[in-house]
Amino acid sequence: MASLTEYLDAEALEQLAGVFSSAAGSPVRILSPAGEVLACPEQVEWAGSPSGPAAVETKVFISGEHVGTISLAGQADADQTVRLSDLMRDVIVRLCEQAGQIRSRVEELGAVYRMTAVFTEHRDLKEILQLAAETMVKITGADACSIRVFNEDRTELLRMAACGLSGEYTSKGPIRLSDSRIDQEVLAEGECVYIADERSDERVLYKAEAKRENLVSALCVPMSYRKRIEGIIRVYTRRPHEFDWFETSLIRGVASQAASAVVNSRLYYEAIQAETLRRHLRLAGDVQKRMIPANPPRIKGVGLAAIYVPCFELAGDFYDFIKLPGGKLGVCVADVVGKGVRASLLMASTRSALRAHATHLSDLSEILTAVNKDLWRESETGDFVTLLFGALDAKNKTLTYCSAGHEPVLLVRDGQVRELTGGSGVLGMDEEMQFQQETLSLKSGDVLVIFTDGLPEAINFQDEVFGRQRVRDAVLEACRQRRTAKGIGKFILWEMRRFTGLQTRCDDLTMVTIKIQ
Repeated sequence: MASLTEYLDAEALEQLAGVFSSAAGSPVRILSPAGEVLACPEQVEWAGSPSGPAAVETKVFISGEHVGTISLAGQADADQTVRLSDLMRDVIVRLCEQAGQIRSRVEELGAVYRMTAVFTEHRDLKEILQLAAETMVKITGADACSIRVFNEDRTELLRMAACGLSGEYTSKGPIRLSDSRIDQEVLAEGECVYIADERSDERVLYKAEAKRENLVSALCVPMSYRKRIEGIIRVYTRRPHEFDWFETSLIRGVASQAASAVVNSRLYYEAIQAETLRRHLRLAGDVQKRMIPANPPRIKGVGLAAIYVPCFELAGDFYDFIKLPGGKLGVCVADVVGKGVRASLLMASTRSALRAHATHLSDLSEILTAVNKDLWRESETGDFVTLLFGALDAKNKTLTYCSAGHEPVLLVRDGQVRELTGGSGVLGMDEEMQFQQETLSLKSGDVLVIFTDGLPEAINFQDEVFGRQRVRDAVLEACRQRRTAKGIGKFILWEMRRFTGLQTRCDDLTMVTIKIQ
């Protein structure tokens, strides 16, 4: 059995009994429904027998339930005493109702807080939104709730959660934004839209279904996160109802939390996808690095060294050493247009074609012609490769080379540096491109430096490029110091890095150095 003590504590009841007694000029007791004394002013003598009946007793009802009685000493037939007793009852009823409302609000806010905590613990978006829909019905006293979020192109609202609605009603599928006037209004104004009667409002898209579901009033609330609406929450009642400011504020608060959950879930899955992609790129990068020779071959009378610095996990640069007939060594340095996955695939295709044709063709121009035709057939418009391919004959000290639009090779001889002449267009752009080979006689002390454009085009914080002249100066200084082929490459790289500082690299860098002993 309910009692006043469920709404007001003993101290509050004692204070009321004292105030009532002072106002009435006679003792007032507050009793439980069973007649037990809950409050009675101290030092006040009750007229007549303590167990005897009071002159006036007024029962107190809350929501139709008897929760207590006001017992007022006085003349039972006195109209003033009756009116005073009724006034005291009304005061207690109002205080109890206010206490009940406060308790309900506290419980509702507590439910919202608990829901927020759950949002941070869960990752599954549908599970979070289903919890939000159920919580919405519980804390607002509504009969049903549905939550829809926008698809990627924001043309449709997809149902993500529902509570208190039949499967037939929720199986309508996506709602096209262009068909729903109410959703357009919510999206345009960013405010709540109230529907007095779902069954007759012209803005409602599914009036017949709402009537069949016995839905009457509704409140459509935007799920906003940083001024961007992620979806719409609809709260329904099966009776005419106007949502007061507290209910509206509460629903908006839950909608905001739900929008945050939508964004966090999206970011979480995007992070997972990004990490998966990074892992795949690392694996692909490891595979690509295995295509690059770990160490240059050892050749009597020749020092060989290579440097390979990719800009990302996957690179478009590569170098290679290929055994050719007659004891010659094929030396290749290439630069594929672009970066990333596409460039790495074109790099692998170029390397495979070069190795395949180098096994049965001896003339360098024929090899590059065959590679060019392969790339032209297999690549898309705009894809091309610059490449330098040379055949080093250590025994006869000659280098036969063929350049396909590549950076000129630097030759250091007798303290002077010059660029090797010759060359043609890039690979993959013109099927009929012709390539010319040149032959260079070598002598002891000669140094050859073959590199990609990532070296001269390196940029510092002042947006200045390293440039070909600084490359030439670095090569000359390294040779003046009588460094080995490996030492020459390291010195050039150091000079470039000293120039650029900590500036982020924006291009791959590949370099092969050859020193004739």
